[in-house]
Amino acid sequence: MPTIPVTVLGPAESGKTVYLASLFRRLAIPRPDLGFHVQLPPDQSTRLNRIYQQITSPDAWPDPQRRHDISEWEFTCSVRTARNETYSPFSITYLDYSGEHLTEPDGRVEAGNRVLTRIQESEFLLVLLDGVKVLRFLDGDLTLMEDLVAVFSHMLKSRGIVHFVITKWDVLVAEGHTVQGVKDRLLRHPDFRDTVETQLRTPGSAKGVRFIPVSSVGLDFAALGPDGTTMVKKGGFPTPLHVEIPFMAVLMDLFEAQLREMERHAPPESQQIQRGNQRLAWTRMVKDRVPLVRTLLNTVATRSPVMRLVRDHMADAFLQFVETQVTAYGDRVEQDIKQLRDRMLRATSEKEALAGLVALFHAKLAEFEAEHPGSRFIREESSWTTA
Repeated sequence: MPTIPVTVLGPAESGKTVYLASLFRRLAIPRPDLGFHVQLPPDQSTRLNRIYQQITSPDAWPDPQRRHDISEWEFTCSVRTARNETYSPFSITYLDYSGEHLTEPDGRVEAGNRVLTRIQESEFLLVLLDGVKVLRFLDGDLTLMEDLVAVFSHMLKSRGIVHFVITKWDVLVAEGHTVQGVKDRLLRHPDFRDTVETQLRTPGSAKGVRFIPVSSVGLDFAALGPDGTTMVKKGGFPTPLHVEIPFMAVLMDLFEAQLREMERHAPPESQQIQRGNQRLAWTRMVKDRVPLVRTLLNTVATRSPVMRLVRDHMADAFLQFVETQVTAYGDRVEQDIKQLRDRMLRATSEKEALAGLVALFHAKLAEFEAEHPGSRFIREESSWTTA
């Protein structure tokens, strides 16, 4: 089973562990609107459940991570079929640590060195933006950007795909903000804009970044207190919002990155195709020339351990992903997610389960992007990327 490593970046108190606890609670149970679930090693699930119990308690929030705390959480994605069989086609590991390792680095601390090395080697980064500080930034308080300076300096050491995860989205929704509006305001700040654009201009870097709003507790569980910084619980039950979207985006962005890397190694005849039609013609060529796909996969797999995951474990699902892009090109019709989920639950092998997950994640992300226009900041428009 392949494992995709993800590093979670964020200053202290940006909500990294709370987000992961909420993600686990949302995905630990097979739910009708998802069709898949995640499993963690028993000790990890126990720890995240305890954190979530603190979230739901009426009195207090979980304590911030201590300086020495570093955890790596392994979320195994599983599909339980209608025949009561469980397939687990891939897993995602999240490295979680105290934000002080970034804002107050200490080169003598072995744990701190481990974090910095992992960031430099990462191909997927989740950068958490505290929604309360984002709200204050929109009102002219620059504390958010001061906190992010150290995060950005480390982020730029990686060529990884970046997802900006805006936590506590319920606070911003209550003030009438949208993803498009928040993203535009963030990009007006020169430090933020220049960091994102520098990364996108770096050869071999990702094509774009995502801005994903999440709420670990939902829209009605808590509200901003009178002091403007503290979240006050209102009672009831948390209903996490969009916490699974970054999880889905990792797999889909891995496949899109793999496809772009293969394009770079396409034969000369495909590179001569007019730019406007290049993506469609190239993907059709890929579809029709499976031996070429295998050759290109072997070529790009030498560049990255993550790329090797596709070659060694996900090749068939990747091919089906390419076929999906060809089919959808030029005529994007909203996909029937229920039908995709039902088809996935009829899987009889891990290969079929992974193919079903790819189709479902693709449809879910398209639905999310339609609901939140502007959630992707793209270096250049592509023929299939929803912005």
